[in-house]
Amino acid sequence: MNYFYILMFLSMWTMSVVFLVYNRKANFWIGMTLLTGGMASFAFSIHLTIVPLLLPRGWLSPFMSTVLYESSVTAMTIYFYLFPFAACMGALWLGAIFSKKARVIVSAVLVLPVILAGSNELLHGTWGVYEIAGIRLLAGFYFLLSFVFYGIAFKREKEFYTKKSKRRVGIVFTFGTLFAFITDFVGFRSLAMSEWSFELESNGAWQYNVFVILGLIAIIIYYLLKHGFMGIKLRIEREKMDMSMRALTMGVSILNHSIKNEIQKINYLTEKTEGYIHAGQPDKSLQSIEQIHFVTAHLLNMVGRIKDKADDIVLRESEIHVGSLFAEVLRPMQPLLDSRSVRVTIAGEEEGCLIGDETHLKETLSNLIQNAVDAMDAEGGELAVKTFRSKRHYTIEVTDNGSGIPKDQLTKVFEPFYTTKKNAHNHGLGLPYCASVMRRHGGKLDIGGAESGRGTTVMLQFPVQRFVLPAQPGVSPQYKSTISRP
Repeated sequence: MNYFYILMFLSMWTMSVVFLVYNRKANFWIGMTLLTGGMASFAFSIHLTIVPLLLPRGWLSPFMSTVLYESSVTAMTIYFYLFPFAACMGALWLGAIFSKKARVIVSAVLVLPVILAGSNELLHGTWGVYEIAGIRLLAGFYFLLSFVFYGIAFKREKEFYTKKSKRRVGIVFTFGTLFAFITDFVGFRSLAMSEWSFELESNGAWQYNVFVILGLIAIIIYYLLKHGFMGIKLRIEREKMDMSMRALTMGVSILNHSIKNEIQKINYLTEKTEGYIHAGQPDKSLQSIEQIHFVTAHLLNMVGRIKDKADDIVLRESEIHVGSLFAEVLRPMQPLLDSRSVRVTIAGEEEGCLIGDETHLKETLSNLIQNAVDAMDAEGGELAVKTFRSKRHYTIEVTDNGSGIPKDQLTKVFEPFYTTKKNAHNHGLGLPYCASVMRRHGGKLDIGGAESGRGTTVMLQFPVQRFVLPAQPGVSPQYKSTISRP
């Protein structure tokens, strides 16, 4: 069992390094929470595992003994005084307060109690002896604030994926810090550490920390691999490359097969036309030539569409009125919407303009709406286009009540040439093209909800700097329209 304490602090510190290395600016205090939280298991590892391993073998010199003892007491002091503060800061900087200046001010105020308490411990306390009653109230204050901050950060977040990520972070860290407070700050009454023994008065609940902490670390790793956690998503790049190569190979095969089929048609029609000419049947030969023109036009159209989607996207940016953008996209699609009796609703929190490439954005929205209509029943479909602005993004959300996307296909729909549509006009380049357009604009395309049989929600998330409010006074702050199709 004692070896598990080594595993505890190593796993917590490893996760701390991961958070600090990847996106350190956003994850600094989360990383520090894990780092300071692992100090207690590090201190107990020295006393319960490392020293008992070294001492019987004569490997513990006086100098090493002093270093290990001082390290264990320092680690325990950091745990008792800095861990609650770090947990509080992790929740605060998760987004409980939007203004960075305000977060800095609140952080500066909140650090004062821990500086005073820590200084008093170092100046007047006995080194290695802790009366937990004097620490418990301060730790409880910081932990309680962290729970409140996590709740506020989750409540204020509007973005779908970010909100889910903050919920995961809040649940994991709230449970972990609450358990630590109950077992270590409430369960402990006093702790005296010496070389090489310690006297601990507690209810014994701290011995179960190993199972809870390792369980939480396992959950964090699962989230990292499955969904992403605090902006970090671990992926095996070789696997992604292999998937892209498979998709490309499949696409080349499909294109090769399609071109071969069209060339065979042309050969057949050419031979047929030649026969009609020799037989003195000009009318039939003209019909065959018209069929050849139809086949070549289809072939050129197919190759052109693939080229347009596959070409490198160059942006020609301008200010695009959002309401006008929707109107211009829907206007040419009106006959299709009428024929399918689709009910369209458009709603937005703020009127304004997007800075972007109008042509590519129109094509992107057209692709999404076309996909939505294709997924609906023959009649009675519903399409909702919604916009909203958050701290970091301006989002256009397209939702339909169609057939949805099966879970096993969610990871494939962005692969080039992958399509679920069974017709010759779809080449599986629509969504990859849309995603490329969004990347060019510094944003991203996400599928927020896509349950089979329950419709799909696709979100276009632009950097909020690309959205500008209208300069004219008196413009309505909200817009909403409904287009019903009989």
